[in-house]
Amino acid sequence: MHNMDGNKANAQQIFAVEPEAVGQRLDRYLVARLTEISRSGVQQLIDEGAILVNGRARKPGYALRANDTVEVLQATVPTPPQEVLPLPVALDILYEDDDLLVLNKPAGMVVHPAPGHYEDTLVNALVARYPQLQDAEGDMRPGIVHRLDKDTSGLLIVAKNRPTQALLVEMMKQRAIIKRYLALVEGNIALDKGSIDAPIGRDPRNRQLMAITATGSRDAVTHFRVLKRFARHTLVLAQLETGRTHQIRVHFKAIGHPIAGDPTYGSGRRISHHIQLGRQFLHASQLQFEHPRTGEQLLLEAPLPADLQNILENEKAL
Repeated sequence: MHNMDGNKANAQQIFAVEPEAVGQRLDRYLVARLTEISRSGVQQLIDEGAILVNGRARKPGYALRANDTVEVLQATVPTPPQEVLPLPVALDILYEDDDLLVLNKPAGMVVHPAPGHYEDTLVNALVARYPQLQDAEGDMRPGIVHRLDKDTSGLLIVAKNRPTQALLVEMMKQRAIIKRYLALVEGNIALDKGSIDAPIGRDPRNRQLMAITATGSRDAVTHFRVLKRFARHTLVLAQLETGRTHQIRVHFKAIGHPIAGDPTYGSGRRISHHIQLGRQFLHASQLQFEHPRTGEQLLLEAPLPADLQNILENEKAL
């Protein structure tokens, strides 16, 4: 619980919501008043908890109410660093040569620097291990070819030089890199296998989320096969034909079987009365692709991490 009086003492600006502003989105309300800050800057301040409504952090799409008090604790957006700071941490590397590497990302790790995470990402760890990835152009995503959500574990390809990065990015666009995931979903899927074909874009009601929408969306296709059925859950192997943000999580929610443990698109972290999972049950288990320089066929696999394996072993709770 926030101490409202303490926050007000620290607030740089305080706005009492006028009757004509009732119902307006919080971010739009502030963009009109904090004229020196861009809309994305306002959203960053909201995301970082520098904006409070009645002493509480709210989302950018929060609809203002009569008598709301908006406090601006910080009126400037921090300038992101222009270079990636090295972070020496151990990486689980499954394959490596002069051109690329494939690693097993743990849950909880952000892939590349972004607001709120400039010093503790995979890219920071990569730059510590491979200083040559850091270049004079200030690229904050050196070597990155594709991403995994912070709380999704599993396989990621990283390029060790720019020519390889360009080739791998093009292969991703051409759908020449096969990505398979293990996912535990809520409920019992009736089909043994199937495909979900539905366009994904920003949720018009909450820009921080993705949704199936016809507005500003891109095509998205997910194939799946049932591996095991439990009383209230189904273990599936999902293969991506496209790689949209949150694709698997959004697609399985759309067919009424959200990913177990997903706090954003599912029913929350509780899997059953006895089991709580700190993240969504989603693991990038396989990558299959042709090496962009040698033409060698590569198939990499990462076993389920212990936290997810422990869930499956408690079958009675599923």
